[in-house]
Amino acid sequence: MRAADLHRLARAVREIALLATENTGDDRVNPGELAVLEDIARNPGATIGEITRRTGLAQSLVSRITLAMADAGVITMAGDGHDRRKVRVELGSRTRAQIIRRAGNSITGALSMHAPALTPDERAELEHHLGDAERLLRVNAERSDR
Repeated sequence: MRAADLHRLARAVREIALLATENTGDDRVNPGELAVLEDIARNPGATIGEITRRTGLAQSLVSRITLAMADAGVITMAGDGHDRRKVRVELGSRTRAQIIRRAGNSITGALSMHAPALTPDERAELEHHLGDAERLLRVNAERSDR
């Protein structure tokens, strides 16, 4: 695979993910914001450093995103009672539930919308290979955290 092919693949996968997470309307957020929101939803009370480590985004970007979301009232930020240097980030329960629901959506329908010229068997094969790629990259990330 050439690097240019990987960039094209990344764009297509991003489009499929946006469709699957229903991140297409007026409330659409960019992929970095979505990654941060999903991480906060799954890890209530997370610190900026923890979000950075799990998302793979730059700490400066995570800080900018969380500050902007706090200013917009989407999340709350509070100091850590044990370490004044750390800030804990939270989502409201309704927003958390919505984000977790969207993140848990199957990609099957989004694949049908994004790749209508593929046969059902070809889309199933594509979904299988995307699942394998995600699993291997997650294994690598988990081993790297040790």
